Amino acid sequence: MRLETTLRDGQAALIRPIEPGDKWRLQEGLKALSPESRYRRFFREIDHFTAEQLRYLTEVDGHNHVAWIAIARDDVDIPGLGVARWIRIVDQPTVAEAAVTVVDQFHGQGLGSTLMWLLAKSAIEQGITDFRVWALGENAPILHLLASFGIKPRGWEGGVAELLVPLPASVDDLDKTPAPLILKATATGELVGRARPEIPVGTELETGPIEAVPQL
Repeated sequence: MRLETTLRDGQAALIRPIEPGDKWRLQEGLKALSPESRYRRFFREIDHFTAEQLRYLTEVDGHNHVAWIAIARDDVDIPGLGVARWIRIVDQPTVAEAAVTVVDQFHGQGLGSTLMWLLAKSAIEQGITDFRVWALGENAPILHLLASFGIKPRGWEGGVAELLVPLPASVDDLDKTPAPLILKATATGELVGRARPEIPVGTELETGPIEAVPQL
């Protein structure tokens, strides 16, 4: 599936499944994130992806690991605008880690909402019923907001809260759930998906404190 959309500034964007040839786009996209954005997503300074991380992030199977990339349709010099991905948890096959990242320059252009919709749609179609995300315990505003939707931490470790966000049976009902809010929070760095690039698809995801978790 390929989707063309027009951003609020009039620029045309193409969103498509990520491909192995997109490694350079992710590497350059990471550089395009501000230091603050990188820190909020990875919880440490990070300025490049390793070859193994790039392989993990771009060579996906489309079933247990799904990723979408947004690129500028008419400007080949812009490497990438944003990425959305989910990764199925092996021992909980209806649950997936989810993450959305939009390059700072393109915040507020409506791209994050489109990526979130595609992310949820593809997950629902593949049998995912819940997204799992994580939040720093010190982020009281987002935790209080989630609690207002009945979403409370399932557990705590190292000052980090684990949250399970239900998805509707149909993408048509997505706006009736808190899922869009949660995914938007991952795009701004307030919540984090913990799909670790050093763990191959098909193996159990680790649990524990959040460390550096590339999401692009």
